[in-house]
Amino acid sequence: MCLRFRDDEPSQVSPEGPRRPHPSEVTAKQSINKRIQDMQNMKKEKRRLNKRFSRPSPVPERGLLWS
Repeated sequence: MCLRFRDDEPSQVSPEGPRRPHPSEVTAKQSINKRIQDMQNMKKEKRRLNKRFSRPSPVPERGLLWS
């Protein structure tokens, strides 16, 4: 948008300056941080599942099998 003054050249109200990134654009640092966070969550989940499935299943009582 240009504003006209008497004998001056037109001056821009919003001149072209350094472009601000669009909010959906992800920076490299954000991408790296997200990957690190995902890897940490995967390690936690793996540790939790290993604890859950490392216990042997209980041996059923002999009387229940041989009745």
